[in-house]
Amino acid sequence: MPSPRRYPEAALSRYLSSGIHAVHGWLDDFSAEAIAKLGEAQTDHGLSGAVAEIGVHHGKLFLLLQLVTRTDEKGLAIDLFEQQELNIDRSGQGDRGRFIENLRKHCGGEDGVVIRAASSTDVTAGEIRATVGPVRLFSVDGGHTEALTANDLKLAAGSLVEGGIVVLDDHFNPYWPDVAAGLGRHIFIDQSPLRPFAITPGKVFLCHPDWSATWRDALVKAFPTAHEKQSEMYGAPVEILGIGRFSLRAEADRHLWQVKAYVKARPALASLARKLTGRN
Repeated sequence: MPSPRRYPEAALSRYLSSGIHAVHGWLDDFSAEAIAKLGEAQTDHGLSGAVAEIGVHHGKLFLLLQLVTRTDEKGLAIDLFEQQELNIDRSGQGDRGRFIENLRKHCGGEDGVVIRAASSTDVTAGEIRATVGPVRLFSVDGGHTEALTANDLKLAAGSLVEGGIVVLDDHFNPYWPDVAAGLGRHIFIDQSPLRPFAITPGKVFLCHPDWSATWRDALVKAFPTAHEKQSEMYGAPVEILGIGRFSLRAEADRHLWQVKAYVKARPALASLARKLTGRN
């Protein structure tokens, strides 16, 4: 029998619907819903364990992880924070003050959260287990080089409880090609016990193959209209969800940016636009 929720269910719903947009960071709305659903599905299947993230930034995704925890589960936030000289690829800029402020605003405080200001290369899976226990939901969003991505995936894989899930950021982002190389290195060179099971906007989800069907089924049942197809990745079946909507929005944003740039470059049109919108 799982322990009671640490936070009311309404707190999670409120964060997903509005709070998440007040926290600086990069997380698609649908991917956030999918992560929350998997966290709830783990509890439904009797799993318990900590939540963790490497690369917290201001806490946009970590707060979501924390809001699905139970009273006997902890959260571990790993980030360089003040040690930005170690941020060799400038893939994010963690801010401890803003992170704590967001924790207090959306989670009511820092209860159950362990903050580790360090490079993930200085952390071991044994330390994580000793600090917060085995992890059931682990977000990897730290350094975006091949070596750091592989390191963080190996660290996450070694920290998981049975049935645990790893969420990898930016695998298909053309701006960060080394993330994909890092996953390949983790799969083939590090001989990872994990395989992908789902892809959502900006995220690749991994777990042990024994649990793949369980978590794929949970996502497909929860989001039938967002499920686009099943494919294969590294020899494992993966469900693809929410990508079409994400792509359409991205394309619309691109065209809107082009229109704005066109108008801005033409003073007469820019003046007319300001009059029509009531802006001076």
